[in-house]
Amino acid sequence: MLPLVLLVLWSSLVSAFVSVPTPPSKDSFYNVPGDIANYKNGDIIKMRNTPVPVRSLIFEMNVKNAWQVLVRSEDSFGVPNAFVATILEPYNADPSKLWSYQAWQDANCIDCAPSYSLLYKASMDTITTQSEIPFIQYGLSKGWFVVVPDYQGPKSTFTAGRQSGKAVLNGVRAALNSGNFTGIDENAQVGLYGYSGGSLATGWAAQLQPAFAPELKSNIIGAAVGGWVTNITSTALACDGTMASGIIANAVNGIMSEYSMFDKVFERELNPLKKRKFKKAKDNCLLNSIVEYVFQKFFSGLVPYFSRRQDFFHVPEIAEIIKNNTAALVAEDGVPEIPMFVFHGNADEIVPMVQPTRGYENYCKWGAPSIEWTVSETTGHVIESFIGVGAAFSWLEKRFDGQPPVEGCQRTQRTSNLEYPGADVAYRQVLNTYVRGIFGAEIGEDTIDIDESTWLSKIISYGFSKFLGLIGPIPIKREETVSIQELAGNRTVDELYKGFSDVKNLMQAKDIDPIRVLEGEEPTI
Repeated sequence: MLPLVLLVLWSSLVSAFVSVPTPPSKDSFYNVPGDIANYKNGDIIKMRNTPVPVRSLIFEMNVKNAWQVLVRSEDSFGVPNAFVATILEPYNADPSKLWSYQAWQDANCIDCAPSYSLLYKASMDTITTQSEIPFIQYGLSKGWFVVVPDYQGPKSTFTAGRQSGKAVLNGVRAALNSGNFTGIDENAQVGLYGYSGGSLATGWAAQLQPAFAPELKSNIIGAAVGGWVTNITSTALACDGTMASGIIANAVNGIMSEYSMFDKVFERELNPLKKRKFKKAKDNCLLNSIVEYVFQKFFSGLVPYFSRRQDFFHVPEIAEIIKNNTAALVAEDGVPEIPMFVFHGNADEIVPMVQPTRGYENYCKWGAPSIEWTVSETTGHVIESFIGVGAAFSWLEKRFDGQPPVEGCQRTQRTSNLEYPGADVAYRQVLNTYVRGIFGAEIGEDTIDIDESTWLSKIISYGFSKFLGLIGPIPIKREETVSIQELAGNRTVDELYKGFSDVKNLMQAKDIDPIRVLEGEEPTI
């Protein structure tokens, strides 16, 4: 108990001497310069060290260097703009490896941008983005440079696919051209990753790359996407009237910011009684809107936010906007030429399976060279965001190590993606790095590069996978909200406890030290 108290006191003392970062809306570094048209896509307009240290949730993250760069890009229509990207260097940096990590911002407010969320003592309103930081540390522990782009751009246009995809590619261009201060090799291998809102940006980057950034094909070794958003209408209808209704408010405000020429159309469609509350979402981060709009109905019910209900999507101007922001719709919009990895929960209640299914089938039909899709039979959107990443990280590491991806298209179904080969290794790495980082370890140098499974990690992964298979996804509709015991039943819980008790008893009987097993020592049975 005493070490924990001392840790908290130490953290409080250190934080007292760290200034609070300025939010992007009040930070001139984020301003798009008047001569933006004089720069090329991917140019670094200006750079700085992060104004305060970067964070690992509530603690500082000890990396060798952290920079913010203002990058020239363009919006959905080709109009020049600029966004901020954060470049992180671990202590054991390999200049030949770069990871572009697309965090889920899922908000129309610039003060929720990842570049701000990553900063120590940034507002806890950005906690959903901050929850991905332990995953970002995974790449750093492997020695990869990491670039985290504010891909929604200066207007924070959440769900604008082309804006987001272009920004991802321009963030990669900027990082590859930053060698004079980061040391990154201009010929470095590049991996892309994103889940949920981050998958929208990553997926669009993969689709746009052949035409928009053809020179990057030789750099990008693959893109991993989970909770893959390809159709924003499908997600909006799935979320309507659920715990996730707030996503709709953020998404529609986001797309309105990109298509401001249709302001009058959106205004006309909004219920006058709901207009003021709807626009409050422009100042919200994701968590704020989830709370603000929980169970509210935008396209259904007696008094929906949009008077036409689902016919809102058939208004000609709205339908055209949706069409232009639907990925894998027609081959002429682009087909990925880089390897892709898709992980998705079969019971995803926010991004229904129809979305990745259509994307996978269309890209494969149109000649995509390599798409590996691993489906979890048991998880929904929220659980898969944590349970599925191990599979994605394992796949990415194999690509960085030069192992070839699958040829053509391959779809595999598992109880959960915890069972994907090597997923347990990734989680050991995430946990090891995060815990060591809490105590000030130099990320990369002091964090072990874990690359093998252990007896215990396999058992834990298998056990949790089977448990997820018994309880299923978290319900998000009001009428479906029940306890885990009601989902799984007392017998299921008893069986789970018995299974882990059997393992515990076996280890005690054989005098096996669980800590040593977790660290990689193979036990003798």
